[in-house]
Amino acid sequence: MYMSNFLKYLIRFIERLLVPIQPTVAEILKKSSYQSLNDFSATHWAVIRTEFSFDGEWKKRNNDIYDGWYDGQYESTCLSINCLKGIFLVNGMSISYLPEKIISNELYIRIFEHYIFPIQIAAAPNTYITRYSYFGDERVQYEFYFDDQLNRLIVCERHIQTNEIFELIPPACFDNELPAKFISEYSHWKNIKNSIVEFRPIHFQDPDFLNYKPYVLNIETGYVTTTETLKLQILINRSSSLFQNLFRQYFHRIDEQPYVYMMNDDASNIIERKKSETDAVIHIHLSRLAIAFKYNINSNCFISREYSDMCIDEDQWIGTLTGLNSGLLLSPIKVNTHSHENFKFRKLIVPFGHVSARQRSSVEHQTVTIQRSPSMTYAHQYFVFVLNDRLRIIQSTDCPTGWLYLALLHALTSHHLPDQYTEMTGMERAFQLLNSAGCWTDQP
Repeated sequence: MYMSNFLKYLIRFIERLLVPIQPTVAEILKKSSYQSLNDFSATHWAVIRTEFSFDGEWKKRNNDIYDGWYDGQYESTCLSINCLKGIFLVNGMSISYLPEKIISNELYIRIFEHYIFPIQIAAAPNTYITRYSYFGDERVQYEFYFDDQLNRLIVCERHIQTNEIFELIPPACFDNELPAKFISEYSHWKNIKNSIVEFRPIHFQDPDFLNYKPYVLNIETGYVTTTETLKLQILINRSSSLFQNLFRQYFHRIDEQPYVYMMNDDASNIIERKKSETDAVIHIHLSRLAIAFKYNINSNCFISREYSDMCIDEDQWIGTLTGLNSGLLLSPIKVNTHSHENFKFRKLIVPFGHVSARQRSSVEHQTVTIQRSPSMTYAHQYFVFVLNDRLRIIQSTDCPTGWLYLALLHALTSHHLPDQYTEMTGMERAFQLLNSAGCWTDQP
């Protein structure tokens, strides 16, 4: 590191002032049984900060009265202090900042970003602990250890007041176990004592980093439960038959499985084995699209959260857009099946994505799929189309993007025979939409 001549002269001047007083300093330290060195070590090295009394058994390194080195011992750890140059060493290692291999680790960056911790050497080998505590009265310190053999960073969170220790769990551990929302939107901290994993905000500098934990995972039972809902809810396992049946019934049509999660509304009774998972109301969330449904098992009805007077139609066939594998048809809850007028407000939810058509043979109708990769920019976007049964057309609620997207779907699902619902081919309807005012903007 470059040092200016002014700083060099300043350091030499300070040393010139300190060297003559070293004999006096040594005499004062000896009379006080080196208590000042004990206090200094306890202040700047967190390992012994919680000790009620600490005796480092300090000794002057050599007989030179002007030398400032003093050596002490804490259990098996060697402590060294240079009163002349202000150096404090633990096992010969200076106490400063975390090494590059830790701060460049992706797990560290995910939680702490570029935050710089003043650290100290911990009691365990190759382990660092923060010099100061964080989060005010909570008094939390962080411990870092890098396992060179496994190339793995281990981060522990120590709560000084409660003596609790939390270990940071890498998100990759939950890749095949939890929905994407529970992995990408939270950090996971395991309580060493009770094996409870807390779901917290990702970023360390979040004001509610310690207090906001909407979900907890009990490793012994395998249950993920809510902490902030009025009624305790439990996450339904993705591999369970209940989840798979519901997903394959409707929700595979609108998004992929990692972006769908289901919460049982009667978790307390399930945990106590008073009820099975199939005896309660289930909340189904599509996290990427930010929409949800409430499923009542007794009535077999999926009620929309966004459209509270509508539910998923048992019959997803609409008589047009033939071959489209994506989309969810909603119908009014109170429907008189003998009155055709009640169906005029049906809605079709179609996710946004890359639309492609594939035809396996010349005698089969083409299959139209909407591909939604995890890295796509507008993965949260979807369109709501209204089925106007009086005019026998599908209308968009967006302008003009929704109309253009609808025209694309009609074109790709077109057949040489007219559709049953619109009584025209998909290509004819697509050109109608492209020539309509809905596909044109009023901007110059």
